[in-house]
Amino acid sequence: MDRILRPTGFIIFRDRRPIIEFIKKFLTALQWESVAVVDAEPNLDSEDGEMVFVIQKKMWLVDDSLKDSA
Repeated sequence: MDRILRPTGFIIFRDRRPIIEFIKKFLTALQWESVAVVDAEPNLDSEDGEMVFVIQKKMWLVDDSLKDSA
């Protein structure tokens, strides 16, 4: 999915809470940023209820110190 998504593009996931928590672990490695997390059905008190998770892919920028070393 990372190769398909353009920089500054958005992803919207709707899944159970454990899956959303698993995805959150890998956001920094992929240069993605969490925009919003909300319960899909706020009236239900289920611990494994569905959530909506919005992520944005950040623009990859090269650090100036790395440019000089090349």
